Amino acid sequence: MADAQTEGLRDRTSGERRTVGEGVRDGLTGRAFLIGLALCLFLGVAIPYNRMMVQGTALQFYFVDRGALFVFLCLILLVNPLLKRTHTLKRGELLSIFSMLLVSMPALWMVKWLIAFLTGATYYASPERPDLEAVLLHILPWTAPEDAEAVRGFYEGLPQDVPLPWLAWLAPLASWGAFFMVLFGVLICLAVILRKQWEEHERFAFPIMQVPLEMAEVGAGRVGPLFRNRLMWAGFAIPLLIGTINGLNHYFHTLPKIQMGMQLRIFQGTTPLPLRLHFAILGYSYFVNLDVSLSIWLFNVISKVIRGILAVLGAEYTDVSGMVGRFSSRGSAFLALTGMGYMLVLAAYSAWTARDHLRGVFARALGRPSNVDDSGEVISYRAAVFGAVGGLVYLGCWLHQAGTSPLLILFLFFSCVVVFLVLARIVSETGFVATYSPINPAEFVVCATGSSAFSPAGLVTLGLGYGWTMTRVSNVMPRALGALWLSREMGRKRGLMWAMGAAMAVGLIAASATTLDLGYAHGGLNLDRHFRDYSRIPFDAFVGKRMLEPSPVFTRGLLYTGLGVGVAGLLTMLRMRFTWWPLHPVALPLSTIWYTDTYFISVFLAWGIKATVLKFGGANLYRRTRPFFVGIILGEATCAGVWAMVDYFTGTIGNRIFW
Repeated sequence: MADAQTEGLRDRTSGERRTVGEGVRDGLTGRAFLIGLALCLFLGVAIPYNRMMVQGTALQFYFVDRGALFVFLCLILLVNPLLKRTHTLKRGELLSIFSMLLVSMPALWMVKWLIAFLTGATYYASPERPDLEAVLLHILPWTAPEDAEAVRGFYEGLPQDVPLPWLAWLAPLASWGAFFMVLFGVLICLAVILRKQWEEHERFAFPIMQVPLEMAEVGAGRVGPLFRNRLMWAGFAIPLLIGTINGLNHYFHTLPKIQMGMQLRIFQGTTPLPLRLHFAILGYSYFVNLDVSLSIWLFNVISKVIRGILAVLGAEYTDVSGMVGRFSSRGSAFLALTGMGYMLVLAAYSAWTARDHLRGVFARALGRPSNVDDSGEVISYRAAVFGAVGGLVYLGCWLHQAGTSPLLILFLFFSCVVVFLVLARIVSETGFVATYSPINPAEFVVCATGSSAFSPAGLVTLGLGYGWTMTRVSNVMPRALGALWLSREMGRKRGLMWAMGAAMAVGLIAASATTLDLGYAHGGLNLDRHFRDYSRIPFDAFVGKRMLEPSPVFTRGLLYTGLGVGVAGLLTMLRMRFTWWPLHPVALPLSTIWYTDTYFISVFLAWGIKATVLKFGGANLYRRTRPFFVGIILGEATCAGVWAMVDYFTGTIGNRIFW
């Protein structure tokens, strides 16, 4: 209750800050669009370079957008104060710039995986790997580069006098680029349809967006009140100090290095228990409602206990059946397919609670009488509905041309929409910054239908398309919802849809060109472990085996999914029936993913601190302590950004200060 009161107070005070005439000159102005586009271009070059050449602390990882936060912080603290008072960027302009940065980040990360998956089978195929050679026979020329020498040059590097084979990449990158842009557009349209339901009716807190909202706050001075808050700078100093000590250790080995965690072995040494501190997860988790943060760490502990008991009993709980890949709950079919059951229930619950809103949205889209108002949206509901439908038709035709039958495309779209919808709900409601699906939806489709239902070309296209079905990298919808939530503080926002699209396009092009240029100049194998270790994953663990030995319907896996449906359904019913019930089913899909396993202790600490603050100080004390945790998040992002620049100018490699 205290959390809701605090957020409600924040909403009211936020609304009171704006003046009537301010909106005309605020929001997505021409200069805000150009600045946002320039920063997206900069990050499109800087982040791949940092990852491949500097190889230091990641500036972009799931929702820990250190690069975006660092650039945004520099814009607010270094650039904006230097402008004349009449030319300083206003609050809405700053938020529109951050919205563009926010949605461009998945594009920057997706490129690395896409290039790896398009080339992995070609580079590593050999007579000793008949599964990979079988894949090569069914790769369509417009879905992956055909020139084996062009692929080899990317992995091993080219001599300086040999030109880059751009033509070998033109068709596949253009076709996949169009696919991704349409996919992003569909997800943004779905976000527009759901924004009002989740923001106004269900009152989601959007915890991740609290940080840029605080940063963009205007005040009487050159900087906003957040940056005049001593408690914020106290939180800022903690990760900055620890990161600086660890960064200096890489240069001067006699200096100490502060370890961020440890790992124990429990249940007779069969089950790892990592205890690692992650500053961003700690900071963002402080903004999460207590019942949700309690559920995140408690469900993960229960999951560890179950796995430990099964391991002691000798049960094959990891289920190394090869039915799912290593990115789906670390290869455990039991955990992955049970997690899909959780997702199905949460998707059904989301649709049921939003039924009245959705009915009004579709009525307005069809020109019928409706009590749902879309005047405050970045595009009309009619445009959002028909844009989503038209985009899905294009994607379906694309996949059909790549060898997938219409019925399988419909099933794949259903599975993907379920996963994307639930992940967007989890991020918007819980703010857990390392969210991804327990299972790749493409793998769920193959488990449910059997690989023999796919043509060989369709199955290979699923493997090449891991870049969009693997939700670690394709999570655009939660970011789009966050950007739409921030848009309520903008006066001019109708063009925000096109601005986000332009940001994603610039990110895709810049990151693709930078990644290919660095690979051919220095050899991808020397620059990024993803080209050494991960580029074969869709074919090692998913497609390749099924090309040689088609798999039937995974009946046992469907039973696992049914178990997940039952557990999530029971918890959802308890949550709806009993107001005192403390556990939230939205945390169930997070219970088995690697990031929760590794950093659950950070969520536990945030939950414990917030519970203590609310118990003894109430909502007022909680509101006063919020800047401290914003500072922790910004201090981590700033330290990572500063050391990335230091390492770049000194030519230092591998300085990972927070790992």
